[in-house]
Amino acid sequence: MVKPESEKRVFLKEWFTSEEFLNKYYYTGEDLGAFWRKDRTQFKVWAPTAEKVFLKIYAFGSREEALEKEKEDFAENFFMEPGEFGTWSVQVEGNLNGLYYTYLVTVDGKTCETGDPYARACGVNGERSMVVNLEQTNPKDWEKDRRPEGIFQKPVIYELHIQDFSYDFHSGVQKDWQGKYLAFTQNKTSLDGKGEFFSCIEYLKWLGVTYVHLLPAFDFGSVDERNLEKEQFNWGYDPVNYNVPEGSYATDAYDGSVRILEFKQMVQALHQAGIGVIMDVVFNHTYHLNSVLQRTVPDYYYRVDSKGNYTNGSACGNDTASEREMFRKFMGDSVCYWATEYHIDGFRFDLMGLHDVKTMNQIRQRLDNLPNGEEILMYGEPWAADKTAMELGAVPAVAKNVHNLNSRIAIFSDLIRDSVKGNNFISEHKGYVNGGKQEVLKAKEKVMASVCGLCKEEMIDKIRPLAPSQIINYISAHDDRTLWDKLVISVKGEAVYNQKDPDILQMNKMAAGIVFTCLGIPFFQAGEEFARTKNGCENSYNCSPKLNQLDWNRAKEYRGLIEYYRFLIAMRQTLPVLNRLDKEAAKQILFLEEKGALIGFILEDKENTGRWEQALVYYNPNSVSNEIRLPDGKWKLITDGEKRWNLEGLEIVMDRLELLPRSVTVLGKEKRLKI
Repeated sequence: MVKPESEKRVFLKEWFTSEEFLNKYYYTGEDLGAFWRKDRTQFKVWAPTAEKVFLKIYAFGSREEALEKEKEDFAENFFMEPGEFGTWSVQVEGNLNGLYYTYLVTVDGKTCETGDPYARACGVNGERSMVVNLEQTNPKDWEKDRRPEGIFQKPVIYELHIQDFSYDFHSGVQKDWQGKYLAFTQNKTSLDGKGEFFSCIEYLKWLGVTYVHLLPAFDFGSVDERNLEKEQFNWGYDPVNYNVPEGSYATDAYDGSVRILEFKQMVQALHQAGIGVIMDVVFNHTYHLNSVLQRTVPDYYYRVDSKGNYTNGSACGNDTASEREMFRKFMGDSVCYWATEYHIDGFRFDLMGLHDVKTMNQIRQRLDNLPNGEEILMYGEPWAADKTAMELGAVPAVAKNVHNLNSRIAIFSDLIRDSVKGNNFISEHKGYVNGGKQEVLKAKEKVMASVCGLCKEEMIDKIRPLAPSQIINYISAHDDRTLWDKLVISVKGEAVYNQKDPDILQMNKMAAGIVFTCLGIPFFQAGEEFARTKNGCENSYNCSPKLNQLDWNRAKEYRGLIEYYRFLIAMRQTLPVLNRLDKEAAKQILFLEEKGALIGFILEDKENTGRWEQALVYYNPNSVSNEIRLPDGKWKLITDGEKRWNLEGLEIVMDRLELLPRSVTVLGKEKRLKI
């Protein structure tokens, strides 16, 4: 009698998590995949449940391509020998560079054709894996490419979608590079190419961010690479091939080597601009259940509950199982591969709450073991979309468990996000910068906790970070409404997103001012600094590219707001304490007793080598000005949070100061000269 599929999955769940399976099939080797040599290529795949495995070699990356070119898509089969710990391998003689391959894996009498989970190159739409000579994909002087010096000590992260960056007709990027990797390599970019307003790579250099966080750029399945003439868009949270760049961002999606070369050229250009590159990695689910992982080792890589149902903590119907040793290894192998082959400087883990603490800490250790690997950033979303079914007593990497993570694994702080602008998921909800009297008072304590990177024990609720290094401070990201749209709809109640409103503009400034004066790592969505709007759309993941693109004309229109963000980025580097990520930094913050919703605090760091002995920061969330009494001393006004800002400090202020409505005011006390 054939077992029902759900019953079979429960049986496999017990088998895959057993000590017997681990001892028999855990493979520690680093030779999975296809390794090219001029005279031969070695193929190895982990398929412990397979009865037999064959390698199939093709001339083209897809059958359709061969038909279009009216050429023979020859397929040659090679028997793969079973090896230790569930591996299968074969060595094929000759130069196979540029040829494509799949595996024919037979399990329980059923044969599936699949790509290679460890593929490093692929054909169009990722259907077939590709043999590649990686040295030939290196741009000129790639061996000299280095991470910009010192950026990990002063991270400011700019979240960016590759297509959004240059898709706008006015971006100043040549037409065939718009929305592509190569857009990052074009220098002297400006609005409409007129040289009057920076755009794209020149804009990023001018703005002063130290990292660009790229939304998924591995090979994903939600954009048809065969049909790129058609207007398509997706954020890319749909993994197909984890170790291959996405083809829709390349100038040629059919030749698997082109996307590799152009991805590297993008990284190289950003490094030359002094900017690090962070990859958004999505290991918590795959594009669909019929993935290369599932076809290679059915039901090993995915979680099921006690009844054999696939769990849905990812809201995609197929949660992966990071706690199983060979997927834990796969995640670490993939991240280390991107760090070494592509010189990636950081990784952001999508729905990190679906992964377990042990896996995340192990990945951190593996990165640390790479040359200068301790400088590689690592952070993620400390939540899941729904319940999952972790096994083996695994501890989920959610916010309440942050203290179990390595101190250099950071989490997004939804506390600062929701306390500053109001609940992210309730349109009309208001927070500290956009609320009335009761709302700003209610948010005050949470904002104060955020100032300290959630590291002052008396302010901690359920989250106990080891240090500010574990906190990503942000107000908006790619998902949900843009900051501008959230402020407009919560305050005005009308969807007038393209109107330049001075009240909303000041709230935007205040929100940014708070993020940049808190301990932790500042992060903001591309375009937040020029009032980016998506016309109120909450979830633009597959909307038109025109809705999602960065509007470079709008950037010019809101240049004053951009200049304020640029100032905040530069100011943060000059103030005491704020660039410190150690656990003692919070002790250098002294809160002043201010009435009502006002917040005032002093930043002091005796080891600070900058200009200011102390910095004094005030948040005024009220819709009217407030006069406050200053601590003793001569203070220089660095910014009033609205129109006046200067890193050297403006006039000297003593005794009293009027705080402007909805403002972040910063003052500095200069160091005394030692005689």
